[in-house]
Amino acid sequence: MDKFDKKEVKKCTMSANTNHEIEVSIIIPSQNKYPLNLYSLYSLEYQSFNPKKMEVIFINDASTDQTDERLKNYHPPYHFQYIHSTQKLGRARVRNLGVQSARGNIIIFLDAEMITEPDFVENHYNYHLDSKNVIVSGAMYSKALYSCIFSSFSQEQINKLGKLAKNNQQFYQRLNKCQFPLNKPFPLLDKKDIETGTFKVLSFNAYPWFEQITTNFNELMEGFSFPWMAFLTGNLSMRKEFIMEAGLFDDEFFHYGYEDWELGYRLYKMGAKYLISNKMVTYHQEHPVEERKWKEAVGNFGLFALKHRDIDVLILCIELARMADLVTMNNILKEYKSLLTSNPDKYESFSDKFIYILETIFLMLEVDIRHFNLLGAAGFSTQERKEFQKDIKQIKKLKKYPNLTEFLKKVYKS
Repeated sequence: MDKFDKKEVKKCTMSANTNHEIEVSIIIPSQNKYPLNLYSLYSLEYQSFNPKKMEVIFINDASTDQTDERLKNYHPPYHFQYIHSTQKLGRARVRNLGVQSARGNIIIFLDAEMITEPDFVENHYNYHLDSKNVIVSGAMYSKALYSCIFSSFSQEQINKLGKLAKNNQQFYQRLNKCQFPLNKPFPLLDKKDIETGTFKVLSFNAYPWFEQITTNFNELMEGFSFPWMAFLTGNLSMRKEFIMEAGLFDDEFFHYGYEDWELGYRLYKMGAKYLISNKMVTYHQEHPVEERKWKEAVGNFGLFALKHRDIDVLILCIELARMADLVTMNNILKEYKSLLTSNPDKYESFSDKFIYILETIFLMLEVDIRHFNLLGAAGFSTQERKEFQKDIKQIKKLKKYPNLTEFLKKVYKS
């Protein structure tokens, strides 16, 4: 368990009423997300769930914007813990600090830029009344939202925002008051917009990756080989005792990406039951994304794959490399496992080649997302190429593995 330097981490607790037992702890890490984080906190003020039985643990992870100035004395109707770390903790450690500070039996992870609906907490809570190992995600039903204008927004984003704002005269007037260049985010919302729900005028569907899962699989993701992908800390709930039993987030994941899936995968192997629900829709406030995050994510994927040397993890590289979409990747994995189960001895050599090809795809990701001459990059000899081609022909003849066959042909022709 992490130990945090008291000189670097300061806590301030503002309780609505200490005579009530807290049942739900909402953990919100934040780094340079003001005023988006304030809008998110506002949305939690209007919950149908009893505010005296919920707390928000807000962790300011070494922000350099107005977060500390504006939020350290924030007084909402719910219990509020404000934690300020002057040194950056990173994505895993900051959430571990939140879990260790939580007083509720139910943990909800929420991103700092997520605005919630009034029944958000209540619906999360109800899923855990009769189950100890269920993990509930609402992230896959998130919508995008323009709550502020940033100087780095593209013309395409500004144009889209203009079309959305035309549906509300007040928002359209605010938009027209924005003058470039901007030296800080230009707000389009006020607290009343959160209370009344009029902010939703500026929201839209924007996450096709999530839609691949929600449109192809049911609430329990039956038939999906990667249910642990639902472990997305932007909008997720579980019992505190379960995450403590798993050993919390791995703090080797300091930078962006995969610290959530790594923990989700461990919990999955411990027997977690994943569920995706459209009852806890959140609105992600759009903001600039740094280009370096792609490299950080690739690096963290490598760390994930090193910690779990399983085909279920390694195969993710083909979707990262854009060699297959999510549903196709799912089918490839299912067919690969079926092939080996049906022919345990016959395809042992092929299996070794397949794993080595996946490892090569990952290594090439660190240089370029495009993949050429994969067999050459993997060091296949002329004889090994012939054997691989023979494997493809044999698998194709079985007529049971179309997705796997097409992927192997793509690799051979690359």
